[in-house]
Amino acid sequence: MITKQKQTGMTAIGWILVITLILMFVLLFLKLLPIYMDSFKVSSVLNDIEAEPATATMTPVMITETILKRLDINMVDNVTDEDIFIDKTKNSMHVEIDYEIRKKLVGNVDLVVHFQKAVTIPTKP
Repeated sequence: MITKQKQTGMTAIGWILVITLILMFVLLFLKLLPIYMDSFKVSSVLNDIEAEPATATMTPVMITETILKRLDINMVDNVTDEDIFIDKTKNSMHVEIDYEIRKKLVGNVDLVVHFQKAVTIPTKP
């Protein structure tokens, strides 16, 4: 008795498509990982500024310089002084870092990632 065997497995084109899809996700992950690591560093710097007691007596210019120095030490190059906004009120200072990162992905396709981090620092009267 002769039985028919069914062909199993993927074709070469199927394997190429699966490998291409996996490589695209790996590329995307490798491009986004440093961007998000820098974002965590920015959050850490802002939290440190908020927790530091001397910040309550600083001027907005001094706070901006302190943030930029700490970001420079942490090798974060995507944040400039134009991205730091400080609103001073009677009882507090609102410090916000709002920045955008553009990274080339493939050809003329770019990744655009936008971050907005903020803390409120109580001031001493």
